[in-house]
Amino acid sequence: MTIANGVGEPVFRSASLGDLADIAALEQTEFGELAYPYFALRQLFDLHGNHWVVIDLHGTIGGYAMVALGSPHCAWVIGLTVAPQCRGRGYGRALLDGALARCRVARVDDVFLTVRPNDQPASNLYKTAGFVWTGHEDGYFGAGEPRDVLVRRIRHRTGAPPLADPSSAIWRKRDRGPD
Repeated sequence: MTIANGVGEPVFRSASLGDLADIAALEQTEFGELAYPYFALRQLFDLHGNHWVVIDLHGTIGGYAMVALGSPHCAWVIGLTVAPQCRGRGYGRALLDGALARCRVARVDDVFLTVRPNDQPASNLYKTAGFVWTGHEDGYFGAGEPRDVLVRRIRHRTGAPPLADPSSAIWRKRDRGPD
């Protein structure tokens, strides 16, 4: 299968060391001179790779979300992209949701990311996922590379799930539907 023909189901999974060449190629295609070079991706992977999510389309990486834990309570989405031929299928949102799920598991409170102020599709994606504007920096990635900084607060459940809801799955026996 090729990504272009859209055949087959995507698998969202953890990134592996073997994915770095494809991730680096997507980085270069999408971000040009601002792309992470392979050596930096390798070191970031060694530090944070267990929090990265990829779209696997029968052995071809169609997109990724790279998460870096900055402190016990803070994380950054340091990279997220979907290959051009895979866009418009909800993969970006699925990658972002996967990244946020990994942050929840890590008990992160705040997830940050940056976006070009004029990148409306990415800004819309982040806003619909609950990210809010927290700042702007004209030279975030150097001269002529402004970025808006967004944050998403992760709410952690406290205590046990509510037991008063009779429709909750906890009240049903296995292999048996509702009465």
